[in-house]
Amino acid sequence: MGPDWSRRRALLERDVTYRAGLLAAYGWPRALEHMSRGSAWEGADAIRFSKRPGPDRVVGDGGMLFVPVSVSSGTWLCEGPSAQYALVYPARGFATNAHARPDGALGRLIGAGRAAILHALRCPATSSELAAQLDLSLGTVGGHLAILRDADLIIGTRVGRRVVYRRTETGDLLAGRYEV
Repeated sequence: MGPDWSRRRALLERDVTYRAGLLAAYGWPRALEHMSRGSAWEGADAIRFSKRPGPDRVVGDGGMLFVPVSVSSGTWLCEGPSAQYALVYPARGFATNAHARPDGALGRLIGAGRAAILHALRCPATSSELAAQLDLSLGTVGGHLAILRDADLIIGTRVGRRVVYRRTETGDLLAGRYEV
């Protein structure tokens, strides 16, 4: 495994958590949204895999796999030996670029660690995902999350056994003012 595997793994886990949250809250149409350029939920029970005219493949009782990869572009549909399809798509987020810690006014206002977490929550994430992404200990992230939550800058939502954090409107306004 490469030196950036922990960051890539966190990205992939974050995408799975994000998609599971969308599926639980809004259903398949939102879970498939922006997964690839051509994939979309069609009608009551069908998935479109491309924008090309003509019929798409039928997904049978064998189901379908959704496979995030840590590359920035490209999707493909493949068929396995058991006639099970897999949609391979780029995970949401940044796999190859480490997130720089924000400095400047927001960091001086709320602290560099909390500012980094607030910036990282442009996309919802769990505390474990944030710790891996920002190279902080889980305890440090948990402490910062508690303070940001008490200040009404973030909110946590339970998705299965995980708690996914996202910015509130106030958090978006504060972080957005200082985001590049």
